[in-house]
Amino acid sequence: MAEAAGDGRRLRVDLDIDPSGDWECPIVSQTPDASDVAVNAVGHECTVDVQPADGDGLVRARGEVSEDCLCRIFQGFGCVPHVRRVEDGTMLVTTYVDDRETVRDVVGELRETLDHVRLVRLAVVEGPEAAEQVTFDLSALTPKQREGLELAVVRGYFDDDRDVGLGELAAELEISKSALSQRLRTAQAKLVTDVFDEIK
Repeated sequence: MAEAAGDGRRLRVDLDIDPSGDWECPIVSQTPDASDVAVNAVGHECTVDVQPADGDGLVRARGEVSEDCLCRIFQGFGCVPHVRRVEDGTMLVTTYVDDRETVRDVVGELRETLDHVRLVRLAVVEGPEAAEQVTFDLSALTPKQREGLELAVVRGYFDDDRDVGLGELAAELEISKSALSQRLRTAQAKLVTDVFDEIK
């Protein structure tokens, strides 16, 4: 059951988002890799400051806030998206909500517009259980999925300030980058499905 918005709790939600190929958001059109992104969306226009991951100067771009815009979708639920980084066009986005029902609604609407949306972390950050994080049952994963996911966690791949990329992890496992990406996606999908089944 979802927590009520008035119980003093606040949830942090981290999402990996892969936009569709025809998505024209300046966040990803300016550079495939960014270490920091600042978005200012007002009305139908937005300004984006993107710091390329290679540190090669700040890039400022303007765009139009359309119906399928990331900012518009989050704003529809009273949420503010914080783009933490971009790697190979995939964005790590953090937002804060009052209950888990809103998490399901936000993820559901994002999936109607964007190619891939994966829940990376869900944690209670305010209230009496501020240290609580969702616990995942790894028994549903295959040995290879678990190996890949555990290596990614240990090496800090999901951390905001990570310094390890998908290619480095794939090299350690002696598999292709695309194979590891698929393995992580499948593992995350299984774990997230289990979490939402528990809180319905």
